[in-house]
Amino acid sequence: MLPIRNFKYGQHEKAPKLGGEAIRKEILEKTEACYGCTIRCGRLTKAGDMKGKGPEYESVWALGANVEVFNLKKVTQANYYCNKLGIDTISMGVTISCAMELQEKGLFPYNEVKFGNEDILADLVKKTAFRDGIGDDLAEGSKRLAEKYGDAETAIHVKGLEIPAYDPRGAMGHALGYATSNRGGCHLTGYLAAMELFSAPKRIPRFTIGGKADLLVLKQNQSAIEDSLVNCKFSGYALGFDFHSRFATVITGYDFNTTELLKIGERIYNLERVFNLEAGIDNEQDTLPKRFLETPFEDGLSKDKVVPVKEMLKDYYAVRGWDENGVPTKEKLKDLGLLDYYLAPSGQNVSSPDLPDL
Repeated sequence: MLPIRNFKYGQHEKAPKLGGEAIRKEILEKTEACYGCTIRCGRLTKAGDMKGKGPEYESVWALGANVEVFNLKKVTQANYYCNKLGIDTISMGVTISCAMELQEKGLFPYNEVKFGNEDILADLVKKTAFRDGIGDDLAEGSKRLAEKYGDAETAIHVKGLEIPAYDPRGAMGHALGYATSNRGGCHLTGYLAAMELFSAPKRIPRFTIGGKADLLVLKQNQSAIEDSLVNCKFSGYALGFDFHSRFATVITGYDFNTTELLKIGERIYNLERVFNLEAGIDNEQDTLPKRFLETPFEDGLSKDKVVPVKEMLKDYYAVRGWDENGVPTKEKLKDLGLLDYYLAPSGQNVSSPDLPDL
């Protein structure tokens, strides 16, 4: 499931060169943590004559494995520049890999932008930040880049947001999470990979589709609450969701319970959906890039798998209480106290004269 060469392959023999063990051995200075935290997920590192934070898993993948660069020092320095210049490492790396595939196809007129060229990474980050030369194209992100150069399918995104470091062909519930995330190809709005890959809190088969919609909706509603409480995602592995209700009760003075918090999370997710529909982001965009739907891996533990996203969406919409077009029903919005935001007739994403400002 480790995407290689702009999501063309799912594994690579050099991947350990970017792994946590290599980071600890070669560049780690010390760990750091938020106050009182025992997880200590922060990494202070040194690569050559540069020091900084990270790189995290997503960063060594996006700026490394997915562009077929396995020089940890070069990848880490590119990560430092992303940190300094305020650039997301996932979108940066996936946009670079998109450009490299376009170049490979003869569509992108920069010969140096090719897979495996480790010497251009940091420079591409800097050029993107200042929209300098080639950076002016990269700064638009992979979707607009691929459309401009004539091959939209080269961009690996959902709703314009680049997909992170879990190839969806290796975990069907996680794949459905990408397709239905309100903010696009994000792994943090549902993260069913926790169960499909890491047995947290329980292991479920990663290639099945039955029951995945129910679990994903639960995870998405929980995630909306975690984000609203400004709580760390990692703590969720150690603490059950009931702790969130206890935290909220202590902090606010209101008597929250888990059921009430999940209802709030569901309300948030539905309101985000209505906002998207009003903005023209409809069920046609609840999908994945074509290669995940039609082109399986030829080897590895995830070989011969594609994502049956349409079949899974049918179950997902039913669990959500949305109609067949992915629009929240009148009954569902009434139940959530959001009836004022009902979009009628179903499937038409136009503003009603009586619709309050979102």
